[in-house]
Amino acid sequence: MNASADYIGRFAPSPTGDLHFGSLLAALASYCDAKQANGIWQLRIDDIDPPRESQGAAHRIQTTLMQYGFRWDGPTLFQSQRLAYYTQKLRELNAANLLYPCTCSRKQLAGSTVYPGNCAYVLTESEYSANTTTQVANKIGHADLDIALRLKVTSDVNFKDAIQNQQAFKVSVDIGDTIVLRRDGLFAYALCCAIDDAEQVTHVVRGADLLPSTGAQLQVIRSLGLRAPNYAHIPVAINTQGQKLSKQTLAQAIQRMDILDTLKAAWHFLGQTELAANNVKDFWRMAISSWNLASVPKCSQVVTDID
Repeated sequence: MNASADYIGRFAPSPTGDLHFGSLLAALASYCDAKQANGIWQLRIDDIDPPRESQGAAHRIQTTLMQYGFRWDGPTLFQSQRLAYYTQKLRELNAANLLYPCTCSRKQLAGSTVYPGNCAYVLTESEYSANTTTQVANKIGHADLDIALRLKVTSDVNFKDAIQNQQAFKVSVDIGDTIVLRRDGLFAYALCCAIDDAEQVTHVVRGADLLPSTGAQLQVIRSLGLRAPNYAHIPVAINTQGQKLSKQTLAQAIQRMDILDTLKAAWHFLGQTELAANNVKDFWRMAISSWNLASVPKCSQVVTDID
């Protein structure tokens, strides 16, 4: 049976290191949700931050996924191949008077939960100065300007998450004007992820640690007149110190773990009914048919039994 484009899911790791158990949770949940719906599942490498990337990580990510039995539809997508397109989208935002330059340093913003609007001196179209227009245009054109570009955010965001239920983000306390182009000239995650998710997929299943960024991404999507995907944010795996499993907290790479046992541990973490699978092939056959998104817990959980 051919996969249906009515459901297009994705797994979108950044190549900053090897896949760990937290990565596997997002991959497994998104894969099962897509495949149970007879949908398409894409692999996208979010490689837009070269200074943070680990050499060879993109290749190792793909190899590990294959070893664990994942099979994605179509070629692997790389955000680094869409830089010209992201530039085009920035120009659209600028043409709509939705961008302004920001010179604030991290020191200046210390203690602020959202951007306080220090540089937001352009608030209406009538006040949109020629100088600001030129600065923004030059920055988009890769001029060596020591400024970031921010997207003006003017409305609150509300959406229904398939796991975490109704979500509400207020501009003044949760979102703030969002950086879409960094001072170093690199595109911001909020911009690229928002565009690709809106244009390439219908469903996003990912970790709840990314839930706060969803408000900013929905603002980008709304500002560009794109259609938002459906969201489902799974619980985050944490260590005994209460830290999210990540490369920064030295989470162990899953390619050094027993594949079937690790898949079963991830399956259990996601609240699913126990599977009596004796091999990886049987695991996936059973998992896809018995996957139940409604059984996925909402809250973070400590992981201690993987090695």
